[in-house]
Order: sequence, then C-alpha cells, then structure tokens
Amino acid sequence: MSQASAVVPTGSSKQTALRLLRRRSFSAGYLAQVIDLAVREVVRSQFDEPDEREAALVHQRLTRYAANGRPGSAELARAMLDVKHALDLVRNGHYRASAVPESGLDTAVSAEQLLELVAEVGRDRVLAAQGGALVVLAEDEGASTVYRPVSAVQAKALRQAARSAKEEAIRLHEGAVEVLSPHVRMADWSKDDGYGVAVDVVRDGVSVQWWPAAVPESLALWEQGGIRQLCVALLSARFTVPEGDERTPHAMMLRI
Repeated sequence: MSQASAVVPTGSSKQTALRLLRRRSFSAGYLAQVIDLAVREVVRSQFDEPDEREAALVHQRLTRYAANGRPGSAELARAMLDVKHALDLVRNGHYRASAVPESGLDTAVSAEQLLELVAEVGRDRVLAAQGGALVVLAEDEGASTVYRPVSAVQAKALRQAARSAKEEAIRLHEGAVEVLSPHVRMADWSKDDGYGVAVDVVRDGVSVQWWPAAVPESLALWEQGGIRQLCVALLSARFTVPEGDERTPHAMMLRI
C-alpha cells in the first residue's frame, strides 16, 4: 500500500485559518462583518487576499475582539479555537471517508474540504484517531465518518470508483423509470397531490418506493392496491429486486 504523504494545507497557516474563519457560519450574523472589517483595516484593496503578514494582523485584531467581551466575542473565540483544532488535525493532502456504521462506497476528500468540515462542526465532534485519522461524530443518531490519510494515487482511485458507481446508479434510475412509467402513476414532487411511485438514486443503488405527497391515504394503493407487486413484477424482468428491509418496509432497492 502506498504511504500517505504528510503535507501542509494550501497557503500559510494564518492565511488558511483566516480563509476557514471567513467561510464559517455564525449564529450571530454580524460576526462575518466584524471579520470583514478586520480584513479591510489591513488589506490595501478590497479585491486582494491578505498575505501572510496581513493575515497575522487580522488574527491579532480578532483575538483582541474575542477577548474583550464585545457582542459575539464568545462565539468568535469558539470559532477561532475550532479553526486551530482543524489545522492541528488535518495534516495530509488526501483522506478516505468511511461511514460508521458502514453504508455505501468510501469517498475521497481533499485536505481543504476536510479542513472546512472540521472547522465548521467544531472541536466537540471531531476526534483524533490512530495513524493521523479523524473521526467526525454525527449529530443525533446519524452515521459518523472516519477520515483516513491516503496517497494521491489512492484518492484518485476512490474518485474513479465513486464516479463509476454514480454513472451506474443513473443508468439504473433511467431504466427503472422507463420500465415503470407506462404502467403506474409516477410521483410528481412539484404537486401537493403528486402521489405515486418515486424512483431515487441512492449511494449504493436505486430506491423505488411510494410517495404519498399530501395524500397519506394513497399509501394503501402501494400495498393493498397491488402497485407494489406490479412494480416488482415489472422490474424483476430487467433487474435483481431485493425488497427492502425492516427500516424501509415500503421500499425496494434495485441492483443489476
């Protein structure tokens, strides 16, 4: 296996930190203006990006603002610590993202993408793991994600696999719609009463299920009305059709 190469994220540390901070979403919306004003105070032109020296000056101004108890200072201080935490953890150029529990294909993310994610979700939800890996904990009951360092070659292979899987899912989607649409009512997402059979691309295939729209009683057509059985019969001639699991009792997953 190729070794993952340790790299410094794009740009200097102060420039990168400022870039992440400016992309951050704040509950106190005026903090974006506070940051912008600090940048304008040290950068000659509003069209120029701060260089390393200027970014360091902006950092000093924001540090003073965060320490003096002014409006939003506590949130700004947390955001600056979250950015520092991200820069301390993300030290590789490319990462392999794996869902926990496992679901679908692994994907590749760049250091820049991961830096932005880690800075946004905050220190409380990001843990350092063995070998330079990171664990981003999900909110509530969703799937968490493990990011493991990989080489540029491995990242390229992951992206190619993800692209192939997406192209295959699109082909499956188009094929399922072609088979079903002459025989069953298809869902219309744009209408409140647009109930019918919905075909959606998912990470590891295509889902075919009933969409009740604003007419919940229409769900009876799927089970008792025989539309589910008709869909299975129509699709089975062209696809392998596992009929869902306990978590999705009204869905079918299609795979060739």
